[in-house]
Amino acid sequence: MVRSKKLVASALAVMLAVLLGGCASDGAPADGQNAATGDDGMIKISYIDAGSACLCSYPRLQAEAQGYFAQQGVEIDNKTSIFNANQIIQAVAQGQADIALTGGTGPLASAAAGKLVKVVAVLGAPAPEQITLNNQTLEKLAEQGITPESPYEQKLKALKGLKIASAATGSTTDLLLRNILTLGGLKPDSDVTIQPFNDAAAGTASVKQGASDGLAGFPSQTTGPEADGWGKVFIDIVKDAPQAANIPYIVAVANPDFLKNNPEAVTKFLKALQQARDDAKNLTAEQSEALHQKFFSSTSDAAWKAGIEAILPVFTGSLVPTQELADNLIEVYNIGRADPVSVPFDELYDTSLVKALPDA
Repeated sequence: MVRSKKLVASALAVMLAVLLGGCASDGAPADGQNAATGDDGMIKISYIDAGSACLCSYPRLQAEAQGYFAQQGVEIDNKTSIFNANQIIQAVAQGQADIALTGGTGPLASAAAGKLVKVVAVLGAPAPEQITLNNQTLEKLAEQGITPESPYEQKLKALKGLKIASAATGSTTDLLLRNILTLGGLKPDSDVTIQPFNDAAAGTASVKQGASDGLAGFPSQTTGPEADGWGKVFIDIVKDAPQAANIPYIVAVANPDFLKNNPEAVTKFLKALQQARDDAKNLTAEQSEALHQKFFSSTSDAAWKAGIEAILPVFTGSLVPTQELADNLIEVYNIGRADPVSVPFDELYDTSLVKALPDA
């Protein structure tokens, strides 16, 4: 078993190296220490995130759709998409990417391994995690008198014995799921079968086909099934258990050397994301449709509308990390851990640039 785990870890490392091969921008060293400037005067930033598998990448997607990066004089060199926060953080920590957007718990895992990145902004909070069940499972629970409208405690207990698809083990999605299960008196490793997926589409397909009873995730992955007629959100953590959801959902992280040597580039990047944040407060129909068509054209109109309406509120808050959010995050991260992690705020977060932005 140990040998098998080592082989899997090695395979993941090789896959990450292939995906990120040549990740440094032209003219920039691979250690992420200096930004390159093209002949057009644009500052190039090597970048990765989870892609358009879900709306968790909204700040970057909106900034790209509306041309905000170009307005700020920044060119995003987006090499790949990785649906795994730990691998994203590994790439940034090793200097294979300058900046990334990822789930809030990712930087803690890296810090625990002695590889620090710097969190430079909180793009979304609280974490709008939802648990969506397919119609077959909903019908079985309805026969027991339990529906999405039932009290939260009843719905949580009804998860016992179910198979729930989730993002990779240790991801923000996974840790939040384990947190609410534990707080509800369930044992995540025995009362519920958590099925980890490294690909959001594969997890969704598993639930739709009945191999899983439900999925834990974020809009639009969780809201799409109801719009398309084969499932429905059963638990909405922000509404049902807001105290558990009050953590950084999506954060911007930077390689420490890149941050130190390129504050102007990071500032320009953050300004573009700030513009996307401001759009989220009152996204126009034209902006919504532009985003839909550019990155989610295969998503039905109904599913798009449900997803964007559900997730936009978490992207409207302050970009400045706070001690309260950091403390809540560590509490969620450590639940059930035999080796609790404790990272001083100033060691993991660098708020100097984002605090300097007006109205951040």
